Amino acid sequence: MNIAVFLLFTLMPGISAGGCSSDQPLGVRNAHALAYDSDRGRVLLFGGADERQVMGDLWGWDGKRWDCLSKAGPPPRTFPSLAYNPATKRLVLFGGNRVLFGTEEDTATFLGDMWTWDGQSWSQIEAATPSPRAEAAMVYDSARQRIVLFGGYRNADGERIRLGDTWEWDGQRWEARNVTGPSPRNGASMAFDVHREKVVLFGGSGAMEETWEWDGATWERIPAGTGGRFNSAMAYDVARRTLLRFGGWTPQGRRGDTWEWDGKQWALLTQEGPQARNHTSLAYDSQNNVIVLYGGHDGQRVFGDTWEWDGSQWILKTRQPPLMRVDNGH
Repeated sequence: MNIAVFLLFTLMPGISAGGCSSDQPLGVRNAHALAYDSDRGRVLLFGGADERQVMGDLWGWDGKRWDCLSKAGPPPRTFPSLAYNPATKRLVLFGGNRVLFGTEEDTATFLGDMWTWDGQSWSQIEAATPSPRAEAAMVYDSARQRIVLFGGYRNADGERIRLGDTWEWDGQRWEARNVTGPSPRNGASMAFDVHREKVVLFGGSGAMEETWEWDGATWERIPAGTGGRFNSAMAYDVARRTLLRFGGWTPQGRRGDTWEWDGKQWALLTQEGPQARNHTSLAYDSQNNVIVLYGGHDGQRVFGDTWEWDGSQWILKTRQPPLMRVDNGH
């Protein structure tokens, strides 16, 4: 088992059906997902886990504060795939893992359900979906108006099965794209380069140094020199026409560095800002022209901080004190 995933598996007992309350602030979180609702002007955060339990709540960030939006909808989960589809004005959620539900049996349960959020409520979509999985990469391709999903993993008979399939959701159905591309992997980061009209995929377990691009028909590996990474986070900055990558896990430890992709090479921008971590998430806020980061963990502590990247530096916006993970004996 990958060390980073093992740490999260041992993180905390129990679950929370929601945990979202208007009179309580958003607490520490890791293994959650972020996406930007461009129609309502807010970054959305779903699920993940705090220091002791798995969550199924939805929060919105308007640039000043986090507000509780829903505690009823998809069951609690970690490592879900999340993307916003402006063509349908819906947030799309797929899969994840019932990690840390409190029993060994439940921690091996992977989800293949699909949900959408319309700004008011969740609806489950009854459609044929990709196989159940967690830690799959998923982004919205605005040029082709498709949600693209790649890879992830599941367990079978105690063995980890990494996936290397490519899927697209057109708003009505999933289509399996039978193409040759990145090797099977989980924990890859992915973002859509709006100006070059390509999906960019980086790293992941088993192939941490690779950079790939998807143009809607073929995957191409780009020979870009950079250190490998598992569970880093990426987002595309539309205003500055650049793709940003932060943090992640390496065999030497967690990282807190920030990198930029120009379509050919990775360049290190800074090692200042959020503390080293993985299991965090990024989203680009087009209304405020910033990239938003929330939470994550360093193997011992789970973070509850909000950061914004303004193109030159990280700015701390909110902070809940980090909390030590609770070992549940797994």
